[in-house]
Amino acid sequence: MGSIDFDPTSDPVQQVLVDATSVPSVETNPLQEHWHGNVFLAPKGAVRATRIWLNKTINEYRNHHINSFVFFTNASEIMRAAPVLLDYPFCIPFKRVKQLRATAKGFEPVSPSTWNIIVYGPPVDVTITSVDKVSLFYNSFRDIGRVCLNEFTGDSWQRDLDYYNERKGNV
Repeated sequence: MGSIDFDPTSDPVQQVLVDATSVPSVETNPLQEHWHGNVFLAPKGAVRATRIWLNKTINEYRNHHINSFVFFTNASEIMRAAPVLLDYPFCIPFKRVKQLRATAKGFEPVSPSTWNIIVYGPPVDVTITSVDKVSLFYNSFRDIGRVCLNEFTGDSWQRDLDYYNERKGNV
């Protein structure tokens, strides 16, 4: 991605770790705002909350409000609950990714009880090919886990969205 422009799930304390250009203010609900640029998010919570964040991310991406995204979660059950993520390249790390939690004494390591998944929305920039976009993700994450993708990974999501919108309710 190059840089992180926005992290909708961060706060001023966690921001030290993420180093995004911007995070939502305390007064705003990022689920009700449009996002911008390259987005990284790691929502907290179980599958229900994670699915809400994933759906928002994909909506922002498909409607060209964001350029690309990396979505990190411990809610591995999301693969069953939101199969739309299978349309994007994703990585399942070989080992659970240890995270840091902010405490009064500083940051302490936390080892999640389930495996992780990292989902990637390639840059929508037309100057690099779809193959290059997916190769970039593959080369970045293959050392930490299994990268999975399909023949539609990195292509134009708009075509699929248009097809869906034309036929919804007629299935």
